[in-house]
This record gives sequence, C-alpha cells and structure tokens, in this order.
Amino acid sequence: MTLLSIAANVATNVGVKAPTSVLTNTSDKNADKIAVFSAETCDELARRADWASLRKTVTVTGTGNPGALALPSDFLRLIAGMSVKTSAGMPVRTGLSPDEWNSLTPVEGTPRFAMLQGGSISFYPYLAYAATATVTYQSNAWGPSGAKWSNDGDVPLLPERLVTQGTIWRWRRQLGQDFQDYLAEYEAAIADYAKFDEGMRSP
Repeated sequence: MTLLSIAANVATNVGVKAPTSVLTNTSDKNADKIAVFSAETCDELARRADWASLRKTVTVTGTGNPGALALPSDFLRLIAGMSVKTSAGMPVRTGLSPDEWNSLTPVEGTPRFAMLQGGSISFYPYLAYAATATVTYQSNAWGPSGAKWSNDGDVPLLPERLVTQGTIWRWRRQLGQDFQDYLAEYEAAIADYAKFDEGMRSP
C-alpha cells in the first residue's frame, strides 16, 4: 500500500474526496493534512515497537584510538539483548552509567563494554585500527528514503493499517471531532501487531 492508497483510505473514512496526488498537490489542504498526519504516525510507530522491518546491523571499524565511532544517521535505539558484538561474535555489554564509564582508563583491546554517546558508540577496551564490531539497531527510517515521504508511490516499512488508523484519529482531533474511539482502536491494533512482531515499547 502506497502513500496515495493510504490517502484514499483515510479520505473515505473521514468523508472527504480522495486526492489524486498527495505530496505535489499544493491546492488540496486535505492532501497536506494526510501527508503530515501519516508521517507523524510513522514516526510514532517507529518509536513504539521493535518492528523487524526496521532492524538493521552495521559494522563499525576501529581507528586505533579511544574516540567514539559514528553510528548511521537512521539509528534510533539498540535492539534488546545482544545488540553489540565483537568480530568474533562475543557480546559487548552496554548500559553502563556515565560514572562507571568515566572510571575506565582507555586501553586498546577486545571490547567488553560499550557506551552510546549522541549518535556514536565508544568501546572499552577500544578497537584496534581496522578491527571491527557489529551493532544491531532499530532504524527510524520507516520509508524507502528515510523517515519521510519522498513521493506518492512510497510504501512504508510499517503496517499500512496502523498508518491509516493513526492518520484518521489525528485528523479527527485536529478538527475538534470525537476521536477517542478511533484512538482506542489504533492503540489496540498496535498492541496486536506488535505482539506478533518484536514487542511493544512505551510512547
């Protein structure tokens, strides 16, 4: 289901004419609303559950110094469990407090601990030059071009039903209409889909 077909379903449910285009339809305020509310829904859904479709693994390469190594721009959070591993497949522990991390004296070697720092990751011991580790994470890139719509033919990497439902209750709320029943159905659907995917997170 594309953005355009999502727009058609939303329009049918809220009682407006289905737009013939969405992102390039500058004369149709309803199309603008659908584009904005559906993107907000996708952003929320990416945060709310660990969708398998948004799971990625990246290899980071050591520089031979203790500096932090950059993670991809679509990094949202680490997956639960063994998300960071050495090149030999050994798990690297995360979750140290800042005080615990700062008490460690930098030394080169095989990592045993890792620390996230604003879109980057640091290791203790830090990786030798050209040594590698893998990081498995949840991406925020719910669309084919990232966390955004780029054209009407985009297919989200999230359940289309949830995108439609989330757009509808946002539409109704914006107009001052009753939306609580629609929101309740949306929340129940998230729990249902997430139960069979990777589990639900808090808002």
